[in-house]
Amino acid sequence: MFYIIAVWALACFFAVVAALPAIPNNIPRACTNDLQNPSFETGNLDPWLPIVQSAWSADRGVYPRLSPDNRGKYYYYAHAVSTVESSLTMSQSGIMLPVGSTVDCHTWVAGSRSENVTTVTVFLDGVTCGTLELKPGDDDWHRVGSKVKVVGGVPGAGSTMAVVAMSKGAGDDGWDIYIDDMGVIKC
Repeated sequence: MFYIIAVWALACFFAVVAALPAIPNNIPRACTNDLQNPSFETGNLDPWLPIVQSAWSADRGVYPRLSPDNRGKYYYYAHAVSTVESSLTMSQSGIMLPVGSTVDCHTWVAGSRSENVTTVTVFLDGVTCGTLELKPGDDDWHRVGSKVKVVGGVPGAGSTMAVVAMSKGAGDDGWDIYIDDMGVIKC
């Protein structure tokens, strides 16, 4: 008799549990930034590689913020003294990402200039993540980028992210570019 009651109780329990709505999976997935030193918080460039084309001042590099904000303590700054076409490319290679995965590829930039525009484009393995034009008088920080599918870089060597800032021409005072908070975010 005890056996029959125990079986009946278990059957009722499982019937009630099966009728309950499923608990939604609200556990947030952990996201990671696969870049090294994405905000220059080490106080230096390593492992970023800046490449300039045309005439640039020698004082380009990582600088401390006078009053650290939500972007951290450091940023990258460069000043082009060229009035003709010039560019700066900031890149990092060896980013190990699964081919076919989706990542948020972006950076934050600001600039200043008196004439023309600065075009900033963010790439991951040659795929454009986003483009933005910085115009005279616009010295605010802007996010450039979007989610892209990883196509893969050099087999066995990982992917490459590049931020390219370029100008077709500038006034006699040249132009400035500020870069910070880069990301290749995978969730």
